[in-house]
Amino acid sequence: MSDATEDVDPEELQRQLSEIKGAMGLTEQYPGRARLWLLVGFIIGGAAVLTQATFFYYRTLGATAYTAIWVGFVAVAVAASWWMASRLPSAPAPETAPSWRAVFGSLALFLAAGAGVAGDAARQVPGLDRALLYFGLVIATIGLGLLVTGAVLASYRVRRRDRLVFYVGGAWVLVYASWLPYVQILRWVGVGLFGILFALYAIAAYVYLTRA
Repeated sequence: MSDATEDVDPEELQRQLSEIKGAMGLTEQYPGRARLWLLVGFIIGGAAVLTQATFFYYRTLGATAYTAIWVGFVAVAVAASWWMASRLPSAPAPETAPSWRAVFGSLALFLAAGAGVAGDAARQVPGLDRALLYFGLVIATIGLGLLVTGAVLASYRVRRRDRLVFYVGGAWVLVYASWLPYVQILRWVGVGLFGILFALYAIAAYVYLTRA
């Protein structure tokens, strides 16, 4: 028994344990995160549909009703996210993993900078084209966020099979954003359609992650 114990290489054992853990799925390593992702997918989808509706009916609604609708939506979204996140089991992140706040904070700064760069040039184009510029930039940033999420999950030792969900999602969202200004029907209802498609994608991703 002692001979068998002496033959164990601690470094090799640690490597094997890391490989086993690295092959685990998102739901096994971080229970409940797939449900949180589903909620985020519904929030993004709902925000896109609401953006489309309020864009068409802004003048009918008036500034007060427009503000009230968005404040109500944000309040519900934040409350639902906090409620679900507070009930997730704790799972310590690896020491080498980056902070999610830093990752998504950087994306938010990128979006703000992109909108600022468009500044004066955007004001010289008609209202619909100007809106498409900003909407397309937001959608493209969401696609970039999905790709970054897939890459970051590698440092959380989530298996590649599960990370592919985010790579595929990022790819189709970026393609959609690039088509938005050029396909006539998308110019008028593309943001709302994106919301519906993104919610469906979130459902498909949830099913894939929880049943894989």
